[in-house]
Amino acid sequence: MVLLCDSFSKTLAPGYRVGWCAPGRFQKKVEHLKFTNTIANPTLPALAIAEFLATGGYEHHLRRVRRVYAEQVGLMTAAVAASFPDGTKVTRPQGGMCCGSRCRGKVDSLELFHQALAAKVSIAPGPLFSAKQKYRELCGLNCGTPWTEAVEGAIKTLGMLAKKQMG
Repeated sequence: MVLLCDSFSKTLAPGYRVGWCAPGRFQKKVEHLKFTNTIANPTLPALAIAEFLATGGYEHHLRRVRRVYAEQVGLMTAAVAASFPDGTKVTRPQGGMCCGSRCRGKVDSLELFHQALAAKVSIAPGPLFSAKQKYRELCGLNCGTPWTEAVEGAIKTLGMLAKKQMG
């Protein structure tokens, strides 16, 4: 009952819309759904990515981007520690470009999401990651954006809003 799928959207080029699927016994059904939904693949981007894979460019790109993301996750976790309420926990993912924060106390990430959006800051509230609307105390933070004063300012704004919620 396992169907493997992935894309190059998060690691290479979101606009290319190129991915892959290993559907196992669901092959015929997936082919039918693919045909009825999109008919064709984006040929030129797919060929460009295939060449990039064949020449080792993708592996080189991943090594570089992993270092960049690790540095940005470090900057994000330090900024959260400095700006958020005392006792806030921050995940440090072993890979990827997102980390999560959990404020102790009464910080509701859905409420924080709306307050942050009004301040032109975006977070992923915890319930977004749960079919049962759990994890209201968690929020996801994207570390994929290059670190700038604006990003640092956004984290300070989030910290201030979280502190206000706690009273």
